[in-house]
Amino acid sequence: MYYIIAGHGTYAEGCKSSCEMITGEAPSFVPVTFTEDMTKEAVEQKYEEILAEKGADDCAAIIADLPGGTPYNAAMRITAEHKNIQLTAGLCQQLLVLINSGESLADAMAQTGEIFGNASVKKDEKKAQAKAPAEPVEKNGIVNFRLDERLIHGQVATYWTRTLQADRIIVADDDVLKDAIGVEALKAAVPSGVHLSILSVDNAAKRLNEGRYSGQRVFLIVNKPKTISRMIDAGLKVKEVNIGNMGEKEGRKQIKKSVYCTPEEIAEIESIEKKGVQVYAQMVPNDEKKTFKSYLN
Repeated sequence: MYYIIAGHGTYAEGCKSSCEMITGEAPSFVPVTFTEDMTKEAVEQKYEEILAEKGADDCAAIIADLPGGTPYNAAMRITAEHKNIQLTAGLCQQLLVLINSGESLADAMAQTGEIFGNASVKKDEKKAQAKAPAEPVEKNGIVNFRLDERLIHGQVATYWTRTLQADRIIVADDDVLKDAIGVEALKAAVPSGVHLSILSVDNAAKRLNEGRYSGQRVFLIVNKPKTISRMIDAGLKVKEVNIGNMGEKEGRKQIKKSVYCTPEEIAEIESIEKKGVQVYAQMVPNDEKKTFKSYLN
């Protein structure tokens, strides 16, 4: 029996190494490293390669670091296909130490929660700490329009949404609506207290144009440059769009950290600027906000 442990960067490898300092060798943990240039599909492929090599029937669980992060979301499709494999989040050194010492996954998770439970902040305390919105909201409610191929994942759920103080995330994509597992992954990734709308491209543009979300703070997310063009052509009023994440794939070249594009995708993005919309590229809120075309020169 073995466990796949997955996290952002080299976190999973670090957790295993730290565990082995305490318990000795831990061959039952197979780490997966996730880098910011990887797509969700690339993480799925890593899982599949491990299962093919070590046997899917012998895998007890995939343990990810963050609920709603890309390693977690990628595992949802794997565990849907292999019912014997559990999916959980909360990867840490203490959890691995307990499992490697003979505890079951359920008991180890329970004990880890008891150990760290007193460090959590109560919901009412979080509300008291929240800052008032910094800028006014347009009639359609959009406070950020982002292209991110992973849609809702760790960066979006835990960093962007809080920084923007968004109270609604809208995912506009025709294909996602046809993907039951993808829809469930998006629902699982949404932060507590934030509303989620998963809409077709045309329906999202229509609702936004009608002012359905007026007075709300809407974080609009799409995963294709063409979708941005379609929404603008449908009359969506927006001053700027953010090219946040486009993963490494065949036929694409690197434009900047976390953004790879084909020549056709670059042309599509350039056409958006010709429609009078500023296009910039910013992976996380504390990165410098630079125009997309500045990376092409």
